[in-house]
Amino acid sequence: MNTTNNSIEVKFPGAAGNQFGRNTYLTVIPFKSVERFLTVFPEVQRKINMSRVKQIAQYVIQGTLDRNYSFLSAVTASCRGAIRYDDETKQVSIDINSTLSINDGQHRIAGIKMALDTMKKDISKETDDSIKGNLMKRLERLENMHIPIVIFDKMDEQHEQQLFHDLNLLAAKPTKSVSLKFDNTDPYTLMAKEVSQDNHYLIKYGVETEKTQLRDNNPNLMLLSTLRNMISFIIAGNDKDKGSEDTLCLGNYDAWKNEIEEILDLLFESLPNDCNDRTKYIIGLAVTLQGIGKYIHSVRNGDDLNWKDYLAGLKDINWKHNNRMWNGYGGSYDDRLERFVFGGTGGGINGVCNALVENNRSKTITTSN
Repeated sequence: MNTTNNSIEVKFPGAAGNQFGRNTYLTVIPFKSVERFLTVFPEVQRKINMSRVKQIAQYVIQGTLDRNYSFLSAVTASCRGAIRYDDETKQVSIDINSTLSINDGQHRIAGIKMALDTMKKDISKETDDSIKGNLMKRLERLENMHIPIVIFDKMDEQHEQQLFHDLNLLAAKPTKSVSLKFDNTDPYTLMAKEVSQDNHYLIKYGVETEKTQLRDNNPNLMLLSTLRNMISFIIAGNDKDKGSEDTLCLGNYDAWKNEIEEILDLLFESLPNDCNDRTKYIIGLAVTLQGIGKYIHSVRNGDDLNWKDYLAGLKDINWKHNNRMWNGYGGSYDDRLERFVFGGTGGGINGVCNALVENNRSKTITTSN
C-alpha cells in the first residue's frame, strides 16, 4: 500500500494500454487477495452457477498436486473508482476505496475462494501430522498463486453490461473433440489420446480428434470422446468417472494402460476386419462401442469364466444392421434408412451390453466346454 495526495493506494505490478479509446491495465493478483479486491455486481453479471463453481474449485485443488496441469485464464474487470499507472515503477495503482467489478470470470474467482476454504477446512479436520503438513504446504502454494486481471477504466453500467455480452456471447466455444484433444487433466482423456496413437488397431481404424460426429464418408472408427468413454466404461463401469485410487489415477495409470492395450487388441481381433464400415455394421456407432466397454467391465469383474474367453466369443456375433437380434435392445431397424437405429444414448449403451451378455455368454460357455 502507498499514500498519495491523502489517498491510500494498493499497487500491483503491471502494464497499461488503450483499447477503443479506453484505458486498459494488466496486472496479477494473488489467490489469497481476490476476495478483497474483486466484487460481483448483479446488474452486470448472470446468476452464479454453484455446480460450475464446485467443478472449478476441484480443478484448482487438483492443480496443487504434482504432475497436474491446471490453468486459469485472465479475469476481466472494470474499475469503479480511481486507478492509474506509474510508468516509472511499472505498477498499477488502485485507490483503496475503488472496487473492481467482475465482468468475466466470476465463476473462476468463486472457485478460487471455494478451493481455499475447502483446503482450510480439510487442514482443520486432519489429525495425522504428516498429512496435515502436506496440506498446509499445498495451501500456502495455492494462496501465493496469481490470476491475471484485465482492468478497464471509466465504464458506466451500460458499458459493463456490453462488456459482459461481448466476452461471453461472442466467444466461439471449441468442439468437444477439440477440447478433449488438448485436455491433459482427465486421466481417461489422457489415456484415450495415448492409446489412439500407440495401439496399432486404433491407428489402422482411426480416431477422429476434430469433428463432433462421424458421417459415412469419414473413415475413422470413432471419436476421441467415444474412446474416452469406452475406456471409462471398461475401468469404472460408467462414463462419468473422473478418476480416483479405486479406478484410474497416477499410481495405477501405467498398469491400466497396459491392460487397456491388451483389451483393445483382443477386442479388435474378434471384430470384422472392416468394422469401421458404418453402413454395414453397428460397431461404428458411439453407443455400440461404449456398450462393448460396459460389457467388458461386466465380464472382467465376473468369476465364472476367464474374461478373455468372452472377448474371443465376440467373433461369432453378427454386427450387421439387418441382424434382427438387435431389435429390442435399445432401438429398432429402420426400413427407410436400412439401418438399426438406437432410441437414445443411455438406452443404447445398456442395450448393447445386455445383448452381448445374453447372446455371447451362452456361445462362449459352449465353446469353452
